[in-house]
Amino acid sequence: MNEWSLENWHPSRFGADDEIGALNLITPETILASLQLVKEGRVYDLSHVMDQDMPVPGFHGSYFANTQYTLENGVEWHDRVIGKMKNGYSAQNLRMAISDHSGTHIDQLNHVGQMQENGEFLVYNGIRNRDIIDTFGTRRLGAENMPPVIARGVLIDVATHKGEEILPAGYAIQPGELDETLEAQGTEVKSGDVVLVHTGWGRNWEDAEMTLSGEPGLGKACAQWAVDKNIICWGLDQFATDPIPFEFPGEALPMHIAMLTKAGIRLMENVKMTEIAEDKVYEFLTIAAPLKIRGGTGSPVRLLAMV
Repeated sequence: MNEWSLENWHPSRFGADDEIGALNLITPETILASLQLVKEGRVYDLSHVMDQDMPVPGFHGSYFANTQYTLENGVEWHDRVIGKMKNGYSAQNLRMAISDHSGTHIDQLNHVGQMQENGEFLVYNGIRNRDIIDTFGTRRLGAENMPPVIARGVLIDVATHKGEEILPAGYAIQPGELDETLEAQGTEVKSGDVVLVHTGWGRNWEDAEMTLSGEPGLGKACAQWAVDKNIICWGLDQFATDPIPFEFPGEALPMHIAMLTKAGIRLMENVKMTEIAEDKVYEFLTIAAPLKIRGGTGSPVRLLAMV
């Protein structure tokens, strides 16, 4: 059998039956080691607020939420269903309809696949998509299988290193630029790390039209860099990890294919990095807990960095 590589990508390097990819590298030992990074008790919330006006790509559909019950009409429901409340109790709630790729989120291994010469689409570990697709997502590789991400995190502030507040749309970051920035920061990427790359594009978050008009991102060559460094997850401050317009015409989102479908490395998108970048915090404990959505192709996350 040939050695695993991005060209010879299935069965997975983590085993023919594996469904969690590079998150296999999270162990009790690595979790304990990452917890040692917390010295000050400071927390950076790296998640955007989810609301009606946030940018969501058209493929995923708009976020929708509305008040379902108020305290005023909720009391009528309680009185009717469980009897009249004598102590003044009532409750109110919000009803939501969202894509599993809304706001700050993490992509799961069933999110993208690659068409083969025979016309079949394969997802992670060479699984044929038509064998697992269902009315409610997929019967294998669903978001319910994703463990919490508790690991050492590293920020690579490419935008600041290049003297830019925001890198331009279509800018494809290359591995050499990652290495140069790490060296300038005095930071090292280690096996099992979550790597956050600051492009500055997140500063456009309040302007949905601008946010979705394009984006800088990771060039195709960064896939092999990630495999060589043995990272478990990328995080970008934009919506699709890859640059848009595409680095190579006709090659849509190659980092998605290489990372999710082939290497089992997750992608977190719309990560809020402005504050942590301004504070020049380059190493930290990362905690992200995906929702256990059966069959889900991703999940919103509350992403935290602690120092």
